[in-house]
Amino acid sequence: MIRFWRVEWQRTLRQKETYFFLIAWLVVLVLLGGLSQALPVATDYTNISSTLLTIIGLILPLFVLLMTAVQWGSERESKRIRLYLTYRIHPFRLIWTRFSTFVTTQWIVLLFAIGVASFFVSVSTQAWLGLFLYAAGLIVFCAALGTWIGTWSRSRLHAVIIAFFTWVFLVLLWPTLLVTIVSFFPYDSQLTTMIVSTLLNGTELLRIFMTARLAVPDVFGGLFEPFMSVLAGGRGILLIASYLVLSSCLFLHLAMRRMTKEE
Repeated sequence: MIRFWRVEWQRTLRQKETYFFLIAWLVVLVLLGGLSQALPVATDYTNISSTLLTIIGLILPLFVLLMTAVQWGSERESKRIRLYLTYRIHPFRLIWTRFSTFVTTQWIVLLFAIGVASFFVSVSTQAWLGLFLYAAGLIVFCAALGTWIGTWSRSRLHAVIIAFFTWVFLVLLWPTLLVTIVSFFPYDSQLTTMIVSTLLNGTELLRIFMTARLAVPDVFGGLFEPFMSVLAGGRGILLIASYLVLSSCLFLHLAMRRMTKEE
């Protein structure tokens, strides 16, 4: 099992997209951080940490969804999944190995990019740690979701289309749709509805979690202050970690079931 994991990790390191990811984040972190130092007013106006969080929340889910979905869509298109099912290794172990190697590689790349950027940008250690944890959580959730999407896709093009529209719905349209739908509920049930709806979208939950920790708990209004206070406290980290583990296991299990149905 360990040897198989090492083979998959080496294959991940050989992918050009991994180094494109490294260069892209170096450019983003250095340029935005440099802007805050060259123009101090920009920091007060845009809040550079919030800007980085926004960019990570927009770009990273799309990148991870596309990479993982296309990878598995390519496996289905080439019929290699049938070959994998003949291996002695359990299908869930195969999916888990690919998922864990991808996540580990992206974490290392992101950590290296932040480490290099910290030499050029004067940002607090707490801010860098927050950015890394936010991005690391997005990588876990979106990689698991992308794996499930990829096993349902008939081809690479199909995987790209599904992953793109999933990103549009979960990242671009979700806040507007959520506020619109919740507004139709009675005032007393809006908090419960908001919490349940947020738990359905890991990208939104992670965004709210980081906002609650970096800003004041009442940033979303008095109605949601108790929920924000929970996320900002020590229980918030445990909640997010448990959510990522459970959601990842669910998506990977669904991907495994779909893969075993491959004809």
